[in-house]
Amino acid sequence: MSEPGSDAIGVLRWGLRRYWPLFLACILLGAAVAPYAASSLQKPADAEALVIAKRLDMSLTALPRYGETVFDNGQVAQTVSQQFGGGIPLKDVVPDHASLVADQDSIVFRVVGHDRDPQTAADIANTAAATFVGVLNTPGAGVGEFALLSEAEPPAAPGPALSRKLAVPVGAVTGVLLGLAVVSMLLAARRPVIDSAGVDDATGVPGLGTVTVPRTRRGQFPPPDQFPGLIPVCRRLLRLKTPTIVLVSRSREERLRGQVSVALASVLMRVREVRFTGPAELHEAVAERQTALRVSSGVDHLPQADGLAVIDSNDPLDLVQPPELTAAVLVAREGISSAALRAAVLEHLGGSAEARVLLVRRGRRARSERPPGGNAADAPHSEEPALRR
Repeated sequence: MSEPGSDAIGVLRWGLRRYWPLFLACILLGAAVAPYAASSLQKPADAEALVIAKRLDMSLTALPRYGETVFDNGQVAQTVSQQFGGGIPLKDVVPDHASLVADQDSIVFRVVGHDRDPQTAADIANTAAATFVGVLNTPGAGVGEFALLSEAEPPAAPGPALSRKLAVPVGAVTGVLLGLAVVSMLLAARRPVIDSAGVDDATGVPGLGTVTVPRTRRGQFPPPDQFPGLIPVCRRLLRLKTPTIVLVSRSREERLRGQVSVALASVLMRVREVRFTGPAELHEAVAERQTALRVSSGVDHLPQADGLAVIDSNDPLDLVQPPELTAAVLVAREGISSAALRAAVLEHLGGSAEARVLLVRRGRRARSERPPGGNAADAPHSEEPALRR
């Protein structure tokens, strides 16, 4: 069974949250382009000139077929193409710009001109009709005599195929579909890892869960109750029964790892004696919280037999611990690509009795940001010689 959020819909939801600016840009692009696209789809105006057979020397039933043959023989198309400055290619004149309607059992031909401009449509129809009459009268006897019955008049300008009020919503919907397609392609290429099930699928290493890290200024550490998801992670770590917990990460997640390390140690020190090893800034924050906990509880320390060593470091010397006594935790940002996570696991995890991956995400700004406060010189020294062996 996959955990919630590990299915395609869950990944897509995460992708929409992650790439929302791109998704919004697609929607706005669709809404902006739609009116211009609708105007380009405007139906052309049709203007109609009428040609009549004044005298007919051939069968009435054969007249429509004869008229179509004459109209399509190329002379009408050539004249229209030349008349309008060569802007219309010869092969596109008939039927795109000029067409013939020959009704059965009728002595009237309708010559229709097509163009977005009503006046141009009328001019095309009249030019095509005049040429058509001349070609029809060329054989003379045996066919008949033809004349222009009425010239074409410019019709009313056609409205857009799609009104602006309707084009904008249609464009927005198109933008939504485009945005979904773009985000889906990015997700397919990146294959982000967003939960413990994804961690296991991508690397084979169990996931500890996901912790939300509040936003703070550098050097400030919120209390652990502002880290959603941290308590279940602590419970899972305590079940491992390893006396040493090493938190590692890629360099780009180093600050997030430091925040998690301080919060993790702050929770674990409530049930175990915690010995913390890490940068001076983190060590100072942990030492302050240990002092505050001892003062509030009225005891000097918790039982040493239940001690835990928490190490925050990517230094290889800090990571050389007895393998059977070490739980190595890789801190990775939620949404890391599968390939990047596999590379990080190969680089940082290996040789430990227990290996886990902890996903972290950025949350909202911390409700109250407390600096470490207290002097590092007054804090108890937390680096035990055994941790360096």
